[in-house]
Amino acid sequence: MKELSADFGFVLVLTTEKNFEHAEKLAKLLLDQRLAACISFLDINSLYLWEGNIEKSKEVQLLIKTSQNNLNNLLSFTRKIHSYSTPEILYWNVSSNEEYGNWIKSSLIKN
Repeated sequence: MKELSADFGFVLVLTTEKNFEHAEKLAKLLLDQRLAACISFLDINSLYLWEGNIEKSKEVQLLIKTSQNNLNNLLSFTRKIHSYSTPEILYWNVSSNEEYGNWIKSSLIKN
């Protein structure tokens, strides 16, 4: 299997939402706008510092697969519609096998 180099232009973006309904709404909007090719969900328990207190909550984590070309638009769009006032948005460049990479690229093309 031919592997793609890290500079091929794929990015994973991680964010959390307060429940599945908000996570699914965000995911569908990102997919509809062709800002993401695929989004995975994971139920998580979080502990975090907020306004000087340790908070605990159940959240839904989203792992968003996109391209480097779409990253700035995805980040801007996510900030605008996210349910949190200070959303967690982490991202990093990734590599992919050729077949999956081609699928991501083709999924991000607007018809």
